[in-house]
Amino acid sequence: MPEQKTTFCRICEPLCGMVATVDDGRLISLRPDREHPLSAGFACQKGIAFAEVQNDPDRVTTPLRRGPTGFEPVSWDDAMADIAGRLADIHRRHGSGGIGWYWGNPGAFSYSHTLWLPMFMAALGPKSHLFTAGSQDVNNRFVASQLLYGNPLVLPVPDVLRADLLVVVGANPVVSHGSVLTLPRIRDRMHDVVKRGGRVLVIDPRKTETRSSSGCPSCPTATPSYCCRCYR
Repeated sequence: MPEQKTTFCRICEPLCGMVATVDDGRLISLRPDREHPLSAGFACQKGIAFAEVQNDPDRVTTPLRRGPTGFEPVSWDDAMADIAGRLADIHRRHGSGGIGWYWGNPGAFSYSHTLWLPMFMAALGPKSHLFTAGSQDVNNRFVASQLLYGNPLVLPVPDVLRADLLVVVGANPVVSHGSVLTLPRIRDRMHDVVKRGGRVLVIDPRKTETRSSSGCPSCPTATPSYCCRCYR
């Protein structure tokens, strides 16, 4: 008998509410939760499509090791021992400069992961490399925090729900769906700023979706290149 289970999306930190249809332990579908107090029935296509990721027949659910006839399943103990042995050998032959780590979601939302990873890389040596999805995502935000607050990890969340003036510099929240703002339904929230008498100012050399006529929260009828209330 299919059951409806309340859950949320973990792809990014707005954590939009979702309702999962589950039948005998198997995820059948996902839909936005209209009863969620923040997302209120909104979810981006990535969250909704995650049922397809969960049920993808090619999804890897156990460690696989390449053998003479292709990839073969192995136990977690065997996989970890093999990886540790190969990593130690690379470290001996090439030093810490021969080792790099790449991380992004969902590891970025695990406090334990973010605590032990820098220490692990430092233990390998000063030349080890750490790569993140931030180079395509929010590295500019980390640089701004470093310049403003002296620490790239200080990420204050603006109180958009009560703001009278919202300034968006070089960002495209209509596409990023409120990520880093921790605020789903960001287009509606920008409209709310103007409805209560405030102003939204977008500063961007590009005509992004947030700058466009469909994304302009202050003047929906404005042309994409100019808005008398937003882009003065």
